[in-house]
Amino acid sequence: MVSGQKIEANIKEISKDGISYKNYNDIDTNSSSFFINRISVVVIKYNNGVTEIFNANPNELQDQVSNLLGSSAKSKKVDDLYSLNKNLLSINSLALANGDFTLMYDRDVLNNKIQLSFLGGYNFNSRMGALNLYITDSKDKAKKLFDAGIGINYLFDNTISNRINYFVGFLGKYMVYNYQQLVDTTNNQKKYQPATGNQISLMLTNGCLFRISPNFNVKIICSIGKSINSVSLDKINDKGEKIDYSNFPKMYLGYCFGYRF
Repeated sequence: MVSGQKIEANIKEISKDGISYKNYNDIDTNSSSFFINRISVVVIKYNNGVTEIFNANPNELQDQVSNLLGSSAKSKKVDDLYSLNKNLLSINSLALANGDFTLMYDRDVLNNKIQLSFLGGYNFNSRMGALNLYITDSKDKAKKLFDAGIGINYLFDNTISNRINYFVGFLGKYMVYNYQQLVDTTNNQKKYQPATGNQISLMLTNGCLFRISPNFNVKIICSIGKSINSVSLDKINDKGEKIDYSNFPKMYLGYCFGYRF
């Protein structure tokens, strides 16, 4: 509570006006419930570890939050409320502009110093974006199907505000796509057949995490590296030679809007 009081309770109902609850040790199903206005509640910490914040003004309420949450908030940082929830689920808006639907899941560990990242994307339109259009209209008519990735980032503290974290790390990404494989050039007549390939890339990552509110975050990502499989897809050019893509740089960009829980 705003007054600094900590209540152990069984929540019965949370409405737009307030919270109905019973004492934690009250097992009498016929006993009356208590009611408290939402404005009087700072935060609720459930038994499953999820934290729901009702008053997100850390400048006024930090001491009360420290008392309510015990050792997990003893650091007394001004913006601790913005870091209580460790999970972030976001969508990459830049990927949407490229015909991809990409979701990212991040989990903060080790006192919010390390962030584990997982991404999965599906291409729903191979002709969105200049690069996609160029690849789709090329001789092999390549089309990305989906990609998946896993990364680890180190979050630096920001002296201006703990709501902003610069981070660096690594991202490994696996991509699968279709293309037209050249299989025959008899009598100068090129014959193609559908084929599927994959590519694995390892990239260095840097970016910024903006904790706009305790539940809404914006994350900007820039990753650059290279493919680590020497002959991507075993593709063959018109001369019958395998095409080696390993020397081409790989890049991944993200402008992500997410919900923290």
